[in-house]
Amino acid sequence: MTYMNAEQREQLAQELVDLKFNQAKWRLLKMDPDGRLAYFRNTQSVGYLMTRFVLPTHGVTVTLYEHPGSKTDPATQKTKVANSMAQVVVEPTPENKA
Repeated sequence: MTYMNAEQREQLAQELVDLKFNQAKWRLLKMDPDGRLAYFRNTQSVGYLMTRFVLPTHGVTVTLYEHPGSKTDPATQKTKVANSMAQVVVEPTPENKA
């Protein structure tokens, strides 16, 4: 098992914050075959949607914070979801001492 150190965790957070949600989600799921989704777009913090992934092989939990939003097409008057990535927090699991 290769656990991520603090520098690698910070680098991963910087890479994920620039991606769209689905791109970040698939990147995390492909990183660790034993990884799992802890919760999906939960509202534990006011003004944010939070999604958490647990990657036990790398010894980290990754939380994606999104600002909820929407946009309306002026021609059809249809409203679409337009969430934007606000922050990514990569924390070590208790087993990760690196």
